[in-house]
Amino acid sequence: MKKKSSDRTLKIIIAAMFSAMIAVLTAFLQIKTPTGGYVHLGDAVIYIAACFLPMPYAVAASAIGGGLADLLVYPETLIYTVIIKAINTLFFSSKSEKILTKRNALMVIPSGIVTIIGYSLSKFIRVMLAGGNIQSAFADALWKMPENSIQAVCSASAFIIIALTFDKAGIKKRMLHDI
Repeated sequence: MKKKSSDRTLKIIIAAMFSAMIAVLTAFLQIKTPTGGYVHLGDAVIYIAACFLPMPYAVAASAIGGGLADLLVYPETLIYTVIIKAINTLFFSSKSEKILTKRNALMVIPSGIVTIIGYSLSKFIRVMLAGGNIQSAFADALWKMPENSIQAVCSASAFIIIALTFDKAGIKKRMLHDI
């Protein structure tokens, strides 16, 4: 009984660590893009968390970390971010001793699509709720797609580089040897 409790505690601690990293890397380490958006490493850490932790812990870490970042910087997108970041984790698997499996490498594609469509849809909804018409809401949503695409590609690239580095160092195996 004690081992099960300590395993759960370790997973909660690691999820909290990932939440904090996601929040900081999203809210405070941003690189502006020519499209008016920005790139951050928070999504790459979301992918890493999803490859490290069992699904419920990864979903919680991602939703909380992304939500905290938005609460600090862009509160108008908080609810959308919590949903999108939770969904982002669902594509990855933590079942391998490695982070960068062929499956996880390919899952950056559907996760990126969720980011692109999710934030474009959130822009559409926010414009409509603010009293905009369908044409302006649709135009604003389409305008978000290039910047969201840049973020998705940068996150995928950073994830692959970080995952390769962590796998080479055996980080997952060393951290989670008992889980």
